[in-house]
Amino acid sequence: MSERLSFQGTPDQAALAEEIHGVMSAQGSFFGYDTPIRQTLTNLSDFFAGQRKANKASIVAEIESAVAVNDVVFRREERDGEVFYVTSRAGTPDPQIYVRPHMFLQRLYEPEHPLPIDDISVVVTTTRPALTTIEPVFISDYWQVQAGIAVDEDTAEEAFDVAEVIATVDSLEATEAAEVAEVAEVAQPVVERPAPVVQTPALPVNSMVALPNGVQIDLRRPTADLVVQHGATLLNQLRGVIEGDALRRLVMFGSQVFPESNVASFGKNDLRRISEYLKETGEPLLDTQIIADVFYHTPRQADYETFRFALNYRLSREKDFEFVGIEGARLWSVRGLPPIGGKRLKAGEMGQITGYLEEGFDDSLVAQQVETIRSDGQFQHVLTFFEWEYGVLPFTRALAALLPGALLADQRTAVLRIELPQHYTATLAELRYPTGNRGGWLQGLDGLMHEYLVPGAIMTLARTGEPNVFALSYEDQAETQDRLLELDESKKTPKFAFANTSYTCVVDSDMLINQQRYGRLRNLKAFPMAERRKAEPLLDHVAETIGDPVGTREQPRYKIAAADLFVAMNVLRPISREYLDHLLKANERFEPEGDAWAHTPAPRPEAEENAVVDDLDDDEE
Repeated sequence: MSERLSFQGTPDQAALAEEIHGVMSAQGSFFGYDTPIRQTLTNLSDFFAGQRKANKASIVAEIESAVAVNDVVFRREERDGEVFYVTSRAGTPDPQIYVRPHMFLQRLYEPEHPLPIDDISVVVTTTRPALTTIEPVFISDYWQVQAGIAVDEDTAEEAFDVAEVIATVDSLEATEAAEVAEVAEVAQPVVERPAPVVQTPALPVNSMVALPNGVQIDLRRPTADLVVQHGATLLNQLRGVIEGDALRRLVMFGSQVFPESNVASFGKNDLRRISEYLKETGEPLLDTQIIADVFYHTPRQADYETFRFALNYRLSREKDFEFVGIEGARLWSVRGLPPIGGKRLKAGEMGQITGYLEEGFDDSLVAQQVETIRSDGQFQHVLTFFEWEYGVLPFTRALAALLPGALLADQRTAVLRIELPQHYTATLAELRYPTGNRGGWLQGLDGLMHEYLVPGAIMTLARTGEPNVFALSYEDQAETQDRLLELDESKKTPKFAFANTSYTCVVDSDMLINQQRYGRLRNLKAFPMAERRKAEPLLDHVAETIGDPVGTREQPRYKIAAADLFVAMNVLRPISREYLDHLLKANERFEPEGDAWAHTPAPRPEAEENAVVDDLDDDEE
């Protein structure tokens, strides 16, 4: 039953015949092993044409040729102009004929010596006759002796004789059995058992396998070495084979694989209960919490892990649910939950703003190494104004070394809990993973940052005992008062301004945007987020706003330090020093002058030029 069938013909014909038999066997998976399974040529050609994206006429010809050379496995039938193919899971088109002379079913209904029936009413009756008298039941003397009931002498002698006969018969049978065993022992020749032979599994003739990237690997190497060197590639190959199975005999969620037949299904009522529970809670929840509160399953139950896999797999195939968890903390969200981080940032715009990270301008590992971040489990960062104002952190390589990666291949987001142990508070944050040429970021920290930090603060993000929980901390200092930059959005047109602010966190003085040093930043234009996606126009605007005028009115020219330009650009959008240096060198209107840059504005219309001159006069006053 477990032997693999052999198919004839060319390699293509044998492979197609094997696929046809597999499809038909799956169709009759609940049939008997040799029960005939029928399928039409039309249905088979439609299936393989759709699967292979090929012409149906050519598929029909291939099927007929493949089945014709495997007539042992398939039988061709025609009825009413339709072609049928017949096979079975055993690989034979005709059912086997079993001889059942000793079946209980046959002996029950066809006895060898049937009893005579004189009157059918004796056998078949619908009424039970009434017992009018109690008649005595005779019990033999033998059973009376066995039960210890006293009987008369004649009966006792008869019983004794019976018992003696029974004892004699038992002794004779025992003696005869002993003699037979002795004869069998003498007649049986003594054969020494050979020593057991330890068979080693035969290696394939060709043990070299080519990976999709062209790398050749030798399967004779130890498994541990292969996993270390090619584990990710081999896992992707295995995942591709499982996901490419049209019959979905195996299903995956993360790194777990289960037979699809063992995965429980959830009805609409179950999905509705889960959705309502998530909306009532108001935030994404762990799968273990959903199982406990909605289905009342506990880890002590034998099917707990199977049920947990079924829940995660079934929810991943529902469009209203979204997986926002990681390895070790599988969280689920549902459509209708409030967004994390508010609506000030749109995913499409923020993905383009942080796209410079995916273009190779990520210098976050200059100060910290990946190995240090992973071993220490923490990441130190100086907040910029944009990050503080909108509560985001770009998903740099340094931050990626600390935060967990996506569990699913098509996963877009993960929800993390950020705790502030110094103030016993916490908030939810949403991690957006990079996709294509769009960068990623962590959002939802604006509440914590506005309450306890300021732009330029030195903060630390560290792991905790839970895989989805991280601790944000900073170093305290004495309370300080200063006039710091803020974005005033109370008016119709948002504007930058300086306001009195007190803070107790340690800051980087070069990144602290106070009025004394960066007073001209109040003249920055608060561009809409859609206009901040392109960094080149912002660079010209920043240079002309905070640069020192060194030219004339007819030929304006501005000089600005590279460090100040970096701080000012990070007011409008995230930017790395490496990306800023690339923009400056690629812009022909910027020229290096030591540690500073000289900027020559592009010619403007006369009306716009007069407005700029008036602004410069106001600044000088």
